[in-house]
Amino acid sequence: MESLTILLFFFGALCSMLTGSIAKDTLSPTEAIRDSNTIVSSGEMFELGFFSPGNSKNRYLGIWYKKVSNGTVVWVANRDAPLNATSGILVFSDNGILQLVSVGYTNTTFWSSSIVSTMNITNPVAQLLNNGNLVIWEGNRTIWQSFDYPGDTYLPGMKIGKDLITRIDRQFVSWKSLDDPSPGQYVVWMDTNGFPQIFQKQGSDLRTRFGPWNGVRFSGMPSLVGFNRTSVNEFVVNEKEIYFKIEVNRSVVARVYMDPEGDMTRMGWDESNQSWFMILATVRTDSCSPYGLCGPYGTCNTRNFPICSCMEGFEPKRLEEWNGGVWSSGCVRRTPLDCGNENENGFRSVSSVKLPDTRSSWYDLSMNLGECEMECRRNCSCTAYANSNIRNGGSGCLLWFDELMDVREYNDTQYLYIKMALSELTSKHRN
Repeated sequence: MESLTILLFFFGALCSMLTGSIAKDTLSPTEAIRDSNTIVSSGEMFELGFFSPGNSKNRYLGIWYKKVSNGTVVWVANRDAPLNATSGILVFSDNGILQLVSVGYTNTTFWSSSIVSTMNITNPVAQLLNNGNLVIWEGNRTIWQSFDYPGDTYLPGMKIGKDLITRIDRQFVSWKSLDDPSPGQYVVWMDTNGFPQIFQKQGSDLRTRFGPWNGVRFSGMPSLVGFNRTSVNEFVVNEKEIYFKIEVNRSVVARVYMDPEGDMTRMGWDESNQSWFMILATVRTDSCSPYGLCGPYGTCNTRNFPICSCMEGFEPKRLEEWNGGVWSSGCVRRTPLDCGNENENGFRSVSSVKLPDTRSSWYDLSMNLGECEMECRRNCSCTAYANSNIRNGGSGCLLWFDELMDVREYNDTQYLYIKMALSELTSKHRN
């Protein structure tokens, strides 16, 4: 810590000679950024420095748009540890970690970059890229990047999901308020239990669920091609990573913003009007949005009254509660499955629905639909199956092994095949 203190005095003297923006996009171990300085990405799209949000007088280290919508913040370093004065300095420590410290508080680190593994870092360089990512390099090696630690804003090129090697879990967390960027109530994350899917929670309560990725979109959610016509959606599941990412043409300025109330909006920049416009509300805020509103084997439809109903072949588990508008107990089968004889069971095909919660599912991305059906028939605990990918006629296999939860009617072409007793099936629905 003594060496850091000496460095701070040196850097303080160095910084006193600097005013405004440093005319480059990098920061080396022999340089520092104090409150009055910034660095700017090479295309001048983003700027990194200190700011005070809204009506707050606290100081934060952050990244914001510079070329368009000057001041729209997309990332904050010290969300949990604001500075109460303009005394902040961003410097490299002796071991190559980027640190936010304050003059007069030499034993206090307000924020620091985390190092994924025990690396021997001798010559790091921090660079602000033109996509809004702050990256620490050593040569061609990425040591750390801000895209791994997002806040309330999704930028094209970011990943949401998990690195299974480093254990980095990229989640989006709302601000507490427009004046306070500390972590708020709402979190969006990739759940990797069963087939991966994205959830939003409020505190400890599930608020809503993005249906599983079907190769084109998240089931039951609008298409994400609205960023622009050349946008590329990437959903990756392998032994190293599970993530979703959007890439767009470099000429397009777009972001997804989650406000302090948890509403997520896909936004684009209108150059002619010099303003943001809403492309699409990413998280729906209708009466069917709450997770599991209609309970097991219930379906939600905003056009119906009441909005909850039981799937065909099922009936309310607690009729009096159901008729009173309390649907959380859901529905049960009218006719139980015969697990001793698979020939007494069949499948009802259902379309135009958001696929059920996949946390209790199993998947194989190489199987076809016929193989998927046979696997579900053989397993007494299997309750439904579907293709995991709807492109090119369909491929992959999803099997559900629990009650079907959080289903809503939705204008989609994907089929869900629900295991039923043969006596409940008509020729129209039998498979």
